[in-house]
Amino acid sequence: MMRLFLVICMLVIAPAWGANLTPGDRVFLQLPGEADFNEPLTIDDQGQIRLPEIGLVPVAGLSPEQAEQRIREELRTVYRNLDEFKLSILEQVLRVRVLGYVEEPGMISLKPGSNIQMAVTAAGGARPGAQLDQFKLIRNGQSQQFDYKAYLDGGDPASLPSLQGGDTIFIPASPLLGNVEVDFDAASLTKGGDANEEQGITIFGELRNPGTFSFKPGMTVVDAVMRAEGVTRYADVTKIRVITDNIPYQFDLKAYLDSGDTSNLPPIKPGTTIFAPIEVEDINTTSRTVYVMGEVKAPGAYESSPGTGFIDVLANAGGPTRFADTTQIKLLSSTKAAMTINLVKYTQAPALYPLPDMMPGDVIFIPEKIDFNEKSWLKVTNDRAIKIIGAVNNPGRFEWNDTMSFMDLLAHAGGPKQQTNLSNIRIVRESASTDEERVTTFNFEAFTKLGKPQNQLPQLQAGDTVIFDELPHDPTDNKASWLRQSAQDSIYIFGQVGAPGRYAFNNEQGFLDILSAADGPTGEADIQDVLITHRNGTTTKVTRFNLARYFKSGNEALLPKVVAGDVIFVPQVDTVADTEAIKVMGAVKSPGRFNWNVSMTFLDVLALAGGPLQQANITNIRIIKENRQSQDNVLYFDLDNFINEGGSFAALPRLTAGDTIVIDELPHDPTDNKSSWIRQSADDSIYVFGQVGAPGRYAFNRELGFLDILSAADGPNGDADLRQIRISHRNDNTARVTRLNLSMYFETGDESLLPEIVPGDVIYVPKLEGNWLDKPSEQVVRLMGSVNKPGRYPFNSQMNILDLLAEAGGPTDNAYIERIMIVNTSCCGDKAQTFNLRDYVIEPARYPLPLLRAGDTVYVPNLNDSVGEQWRQGLRDVLGIFTLIALGAAL
Repeated sequence: MMRLFLVICMLVIAPAWGANLTPGDRVFLQLPGEADFNEPLTIDDQGQIRLPEIGLVPVAGLSPEQAEQRIREELRTVYRNLDEFKLSILEQVLRVRVLGYVEEPGMISLKPGSNIQMAVTAAGGARPGAQLDQFKLIRNGQSQQFDYKAYLDGGDPASLPSLQGGDTIFIPASPLLGNVEVDFDAASLTKGGDANEEQGITIFGELRNPGTFSFKPGMTVVDAVMRAEGVTRYADVTKIRVITDNIPYQFDLKAYLDSGDTSNLPPIKPGTTIFAPIEVEDINTTSRTVYVMGEVKAPGAYESSPGTGFIDVLANAGGPTRFADTTQIKLLSSTKAAMTINLVKYTQAPALYPLPDMMPGDVIFIPEKIDFNEKSWLKVTNDRAIKIIGAVNNPGRFEWNDTMSFMDLLAHAGGPKQQTNLSNIRIVRESASTDEERVTTFNFEAFTKLGKPQNQLPQLQAGDTVIFDELPHDPTDNKASWLRQSAQDSIYIFGQVGAPGRYAFNNEQGFLDILSAADGPTGEADIQDVLITHRNGTTTKVTRFNLARYFKSGNEALLPKVVAGDVIFVPQVDTVADTEAIKVMGAVKSPGRFNWNVSMTFLDVLALAGGPLQQANITNIRIIKENRQSQDNVLYFDLDNFINEGGSFAALPRLTAGDTIVIDELPHDPTDNKSSWIRQSADDSIYVFGQVGAPGRYAFNRELGFLDILSAADGPNGDADLRQIRISHRNDNTARVTRLNLSMYFETGDESLLPEIVPGDVIYVPKLEGNWLDKPSEQVVRLMGSVNKPGRYPFNSQMNILDLLAEAGGPTDNAYIERIMIVNTSCCGDKAQTFNLRDYVIEPARYPLPLLRAGDTVYVPNLNDSVGEQWRQGLRDVLGIFTLIALGAAL
């Protein structure tokens, strides 16, 4: 498998022929039958390849054809059969050395077409302090110098020399590093300059980064000052000193910037010295200075002119940063009171929110906005904050603005959680007046459902607290978490229900909602006498409710109206036995024992029991007559047929006191035919077997058809043969079988193709190609013996015995392939012949393949069936007999 994978990789990613081999290339030598050549080989740095049993063979610099010929000549001394030998290139690389001032000097491997930058990157990159403009490329003893810095500045790949295998790249160190190895970072190298005094310009004084820097043609004094990152705020820019060729010059930078006259620029050249002195006089402000402080890009003092506006000054300072609170900008003035500017309002409506005029001496302060990642609440005073607690995704204390609404605050807190009680949101106002309620409630759920206008939202103000209660997770959890649920939103239910307790309730719910939330009445509940205590009025009132009458009539007017705070009690049914009673068991809503009188019919008793369940089998209801002692004490009644055909009430079974009505339950699962399906009558069942999703025994009636029962069994699976479906009809005196081509029905949609089935029939969906009788013997070949997949295989005239063996997965490891037997029964009588597969593999031209026809049988024997193995087995038996005789004589 490894060899096959390498061959596939060779065909997919092999480089194009014609490129010469270089050190580092990976090649694959195809020599079938030799395990030593299963792995690819790599050409070492000396250009040699190590061959098994041969040794080192030089191949670098040769084309693939030349290398293959040389390796073939070397292999002839050891290997004989080299007819299928072939050399293939798996991967070609460039092997170059990177030396000098780099992080990881040494030999590296690159992909063909890589350049100098890729080689330097592969060596870890140049170290800080490398001389970038004096890189060297050494090839075949010849050195070539090139400017790597110019390539980094211009990005022209043509400025770099091309790479070849065996090249050496040398990166020199800067002369500023000295003779002692010292670690420098980028900042230290920049501050120290990048040139010596003879080749560069020395700049010192009140500069941000004084040092000695390299000179470039066309460079001016301004360029040199900017190379030193400019002057400091204490520099006297009117008295900059410049010395070139021992001649001093005085340069006024401010006058140059005001006039732009380049004739005032002093000459500079390599060796020039520039000095920026400190300003002796105190720093004084002008009469046009304004100040910008806080969260701006460039805070400081700026000179203004008449007509300069607020936006002009702010833009000149670089504008607010992303941390600026643009809603609380302060403007301080010596002539008027301080004022707050909301820049957000100005951007929304500039005409309605004009900005003030700027005067000399004004101060603009832009504060930092509140960071929600910080837990400190001291940054926002109480008159600007609002608190939200409870079941929201992000409760906390938030900054409030009068332009915000309740929806804005709720969205800012991440919205309510899934279990939040949105019908009773509480708002606590600390600064409420005497005639104002301190706690108000808001029904957010009713607001969203009724689509009320925006002005119906509660009006919040700074200092308020909004509380979101959480609904209980479990009705049984009324000892702890239910304490957070308000009593005015709860309803109580006790007695014979599945889960009595205290439940959340609102005006949109009714009696049946709270009853179903409590899991409904239990089997011992007396649903004819349910008590409801109404506590919402001035006096307590108790009403009685017959739930059984509602179930019988379905009249919604009978249901009582309950509100939050009411108490529902479902009492237990009277357990005293009554001799005049009828028992109802099985799949009904309320099975049990019911009082009986002669005026009641079968339907009255069934309604008294709550009616049949959805899964009840109403086609075969049994009535057991207690007063009959004979064999016919069980009667059967088809309620489904009575309902659908509108039968006469005289056809209803006549009941007497003591009778028992049994209503079976349909099976829940087709696999449940070992237990609950015993209660299903065979006369109402149909059987589905074979390749369907859920084979089994299903309830069936006259209204259902073939597609109904097939879909109930989850339909045919992927292995089903839809053309060979069989239906056994067992309702006649003799069994009858019909065939169905369901594929033709799917193609044509012809309903007449579907068979008519009745209860008792059997449907069988066979497996695709599973029944071998579906294929005649004259179209197949039988394969038996020591093969991986013996069986019957389709055969045609274009196939031979090798195709048949490959289809069966090939012979097993213990197959006796020297004596494969073929029995030809297709013509001229039965005739057997043998075939030696091993001889054919070694010399296919000498041993032709035997003729194979459809209908033949091929047998691959086991090694135990060989003559040598049988002879060894006989010899072992003889030796065993002699051993027994010797042991007997010794005893």
